[in-house]
Amino acid sequence: MTDRRANPRHAIILPALCWNGDGSEFHAITVDISPDGIRMRSATIPPVTAQLGCSIRGVGVMEIRVVRAGPDDFAVRVVGSGDAPGQVVRNLLEMARLQAPPVEKVRVCRRVVPKFKQVQVATADGTSVPAQILNLSATGVALRLDAPVVVGQTIMVGRHQARIARRTEAGVGAAFLTPLDEATVDEHTVL
Repeated sequence: MTDRRANPRHAIILPALCWNGDGSEFHAITVDISPDGIRMRSATIPPVTAQLGCSIRGVGVMEIRVVRAGPDDFAVRVVGSGDAPGQVVRNLLEMARLQAPPVEKVRVCRRVVPKFKQVQVATADGTSVPAQILNLSATGVALRLDAPVVVGQTIMVGRHQARIARRTEAGVGAAFLTPLDEATVDEHTVL
């Protein structure tokens, strides 16, 4: 059975200093945050229900309660701070967004430059114009095209239907609606 959480978790890595009621301190690192609380990793694992003070860099000082303890991490809920607990969570979520790297689009299929670069492109209104293939893969094609097309528009590239995915300095990039067989795409491919 999988553990399905009602609320999404957002990765965030920030140093934290925690202290017990007796004044003893230990260091921790935040791992992630959700509306349910903050997960932290530390060499010192406090017991469940422990009330701690905590200072997280960039967030501030707050009072937390341990709600789960594992072998190398623990989860807490913010129970009090200078700011309202909800504001602390919002600040942490904003910091998590700032730490999250932008998603990089990774090309899965290799691109080739075909020997036969000329192809006819038909637009939605039936206009047929010549185009030059800059490169292609099983999933798409880059074209130099002298026709007014917009991102999202469906076109026919030779015998293959494609959707304009982006504009480039050299022309457009289009994604095939039905990908080609990657094993057959090489410099001799004719669209």
